[in-house]
Amino acid sequence: MIVLTDEEDLAVQAKLNFTLGAKTYDTYLQGFRCAELSGGVVIAYARSEYMAGVISAEYSTQIADAVESVVGQPATMVLVLSHPRR
Repeated sequence: MIVLTDEEDLAVQAKLNFTLGAKTYDTYLQGFRCAELSGGVVIAYARSEYMAGVISAEYSTQIADAVESVVGQPATMVLVLSHPRR
């Protein structure tokens, strides 16, 4: 299991912002965070359950590509969860 550092997460976010464009990124991925890569599965968190569903459905491929390019390990699936309640 690879836990992404803050720097790696920021690099993933920068790649997604560049790939998707600022408007799409700001609309859907604000508050998004990639946490870890385990067995090819990216575990990420979104700001709400609704946004997690939208991100999973629309942007999983781009997220996997960005994580794979930053971490240097294969990413074949993306699991987006809502931030745990505090």
